[in-house]
Amino acid sequence: MIENCEEYFAVALDGDDELRTLMGLLGLMLPAQTSLSPNEHFSSVIDYSEQRLPQLSKDDFDKFYDEWLHRSGRESSMDEYGQLLFLQGRADAWNKMASRFVLCETSRIE
Repeated sequence: MIENCEEYFAVALDGDDELRTLMGLLGLMLPAQTSLSPNEHFSSVIDYSEQRLPQLSKDDFDKFYDEWLHRSGRESSMDEYGQLLFLQGRADAWNKMASRFVLCETSRIE
């Protein structure tokens, strides 16, 4: 990824339902996934280039985070808060990029 993308950020989610929940809370409609098989690392891509990430105030982010925890059932932690805060902090720069997409990692059963 480092060699091929100008900027990327990994968010650890527990499947498509959490991705839909996260995108919905950000006010984004989740476009259809495009399969990337066969691909060793990624199963699909979701292109949301036509949509913009919201730029939330501190209070709005805190409300978003509380609702995220409530809907996802995830535990509050520095890692959880930090990954979403970083995502929010990059919204302005990412919104200026021509392409924005989500790569869904291939599940690995070991």
